[in-house]
Amino acid sequence: MADFGNPFDSFGGAFGTGGMEFSGSGVPTDDAFEIRRKRIVKALIEGETGVQFESLALFAEPLFSLYELNPAEAFTLKTDPDKAPDEVVALMETARVLWAFFSLSPSSRAHRRQALVEQLVGGEAEEDDMLGLEGVIEAAEIHWQALLPEEIEMAQKTGHEVLSFDDLLHHAAFRIDADQDPVHAGFGDGELSETEARALFAQPLLEAPEVMLDADAFDSALERADAYWDAAQSGDTPEAIAQALSPDDGGDVEEARTMLARYAKLFPKRSE
Repeated sequence: MADFGNPFDSFGGAFGTGGMEFSGSGVPTDDAFEIRRKRIVKALIEGETGVQFESLALFAEPLFSLYELNPAEAFTLKTDPDKAPDEVVALMETARVLWAFFSLSPSSRAHRRQALVEQLVGGEAEEDDMLGLEGVIEAAEIHWQALLPEEIEMAQKTGHEVLSFDDLLHHAAFRIDADQDPVHAGFGDGELSETEARALFAQPLLEAPEVMLDADAFDSALERADAYWDAAQSGDTPEAIAQALSPDDGGDVEEARTMLARYAKLFPKRSE
């Protein structure tokens, strides 16, 4: 099997090098690593992050094949989690992160790719780790593109909220310590989740009296808020996003400029 290092290296970086070796039982001896392992296993099995375990196991099959592991090992994690090898936990964790990543729009994927790298191989990845990661992403993306929308929808019926990419990285089981890696911290001084941050960001558009009384106007405002959010993260100019929203008349450049400035003011660390 290809060597992708310790799956719990520095509390993140499923494919990072260095760190503790696997024990014969597959359970790390360090208490901190064991706590993180248990958190991840619980979150995956119970679908806490919004994806059914069985669907995630099927999605992870190409990753298991890539590392010459039996995909059926994934189900050992559910039936007897203490005996599941650490490699299995690492691959299932990686599959969940990639599920969230591929759920992003193409432009958002480009903007958040570095956060993906940080999560899966850590902040000081070696060249071999990066090459391995590219193979993992490619294998998973091919499988993702083959999934039908209704299959994804069914997989996400868990009774739990489907966490976005940023919210997943902010989840207690997946999160890297924010002091060591601010990319994975929450939004703003209050370390808001992405859902909370989006709601705060969109307030000026959604709480206007004329919008609150008109369902169509509300939907339009929500669509614009989402577009401004994506633009703020991808570095688009006010003119470009206004034009994209209203190709016929060039859109409301002043509103776009105001909302991009609002994002920078609310979340300065995300705008650097």
